[in-house]
Amino acid sequence: MNLSCTTLCLFLLFFSSLVSSQYTPIINSNRPGFTQGAFSVGPGVYQLEFGASYRQDRFASLADAKSTGAGFTLDLRTGLILQNLELIYRVDYHNDQLSFNNPSGRLSYNRAGTKKNTLGFKLLLFDPFRNAEWYKPDTKSYKANRGIRAVDLIPAVSLYLGSELSLDNIYPYGEPFSSVFNLLSPALQQNQISGEVMLITQNHFLNNFVFVTNWGRRYLGCPYEQNYMSSSLMIPIKKRLMGFIEQVSLDSELSIDVLLTVGAVYLFNENIHVDAFLSQTLKNTPSMFAAGIGVSYRIDRYNDNGIPHEIKELRKRRKKNRVDRKMNAKKIKEYSDRERERKKAERKQKKASKKNK
Repeated sequence: MNLSCTTLCLFLLFFSSLVSSQYTPIINSNRPGFTQGAFSVGPGVYQLEFGASYRQDRFASLADAKSTGAGFTLDLRTGLILQNLELIYRVDYHNDQLSFNNPSGRLSYNRAGTKKNTLGFKLLLFDPFRNAEWYKPDTKSYKANRGIRAVDLIPAVSLYLGSELSLDNIYPYGEPFSSVFNLLSPALQQNQISGEVMLITQNHFLNNFVFVTNWGRRYLGCPYEQNYMSSSLMIPIKKRLMGFIEQVSLDSELSIDVLLTVGAVYLFNENIHVDAFLSQTLKNTPSMFAAGIGVSYRIDRYNDNGIPHEIKELRKRRKKNRVDRKMNAKKIKEYSDRERERKKAERKQKKASKKNK
C-alpha cells in the first residue's frame, strides 16, 4: 500500500512539472450539472458555485415510497501552489418528507442531512491548447476552419482524487430510499470516510461547443462501491447564453440509475453566471426529478505572471471597456438631464406666451 501511494505521488509530481493550468478570463464553472470540467481555476482565484432545487423521487414497486423536498449544492473551488492543481469542496444538503407503505399503514416523517460531502483535488495532466501550432487557422481552406478538425478530438485530461465524508448516515450512498431498504435487508451503512477517483476529459469544437466526460469510481472502501460515468455538452445559443445537456450513469450492487439533465447558462460578466435546469431519471425504479436554479461567482486575484500576452491585453481591454461604459452612461445621463430641463423650460415659455396673449 505504501509503495502504491509513493508511486502515485511521484506520478502526479512528474505530470505537474510538465503542464500548467490554462487561466481563462471568463469564469469556469461546473454548474448546472455534476460533470466536472478538466481545467482548474488557478491560484489566487476563489470560486463559489451555489444551486437550490426542488426534488421529487418515487419508487412505486418499493412500498410505494415517495420523497418530496428541497436541497442545495455548494462548491468551493480554489487553485493551489501548483498552477495545474485545484482544491474542491462540494456539499449536497437535502431536506425532505419520506412516506411509504408498511403493514401498519402509511408512514411519513421528515429528514434532513447531506447526500454528498466531498473534499478533493483535481490535477490537470494534459492541456492541448498549450500547443499553439496545432490550432493555427488553415489559410487554404475556409471550410476546414469552420468544421471539426482532427486536433479538436484531442482532449484536455485531468485526474480527480477525493474523499467522501459521511457524518450522519441519513442518506447513505446518496440514496433517498435508504430507510425503506433497511426494512428489507440489513441497514445500509456507509463508511465515514471513503475514496473517490475520476478521470476527466474536455474537448472544444465548432466555435464554443464544449464536450466533457467524467469516468470514475466512488465510495471506495465501502460495501457498495459505485461506478460513475457522466458526459455533458455546452451549446452556444447567443453571445452570453449557452444551452446545456448532461447524462449521468450510476452503477453499483445497490442500484442502477441513469439521469438526464437539460438547462441553460447566462453569463452576466466574466465573474458571474446564472443557470437553470431540469433533471429526470430515464427509469422508474426509482423515478427521480429535480428542478433548480443556481449562480457561480468568481473572485479573481490571479497573478498574471506567465500569462500569455494576448490574455493580458484582453483583460486590459475589458477593464477599459467597463470604465468607458460607466463614463458613457454618465455622459448620457447628463445629456438627458439637460434635454429634460431644456424641454421643461420651453413648455413654461410657451405657457407664458399664451397667457400674455
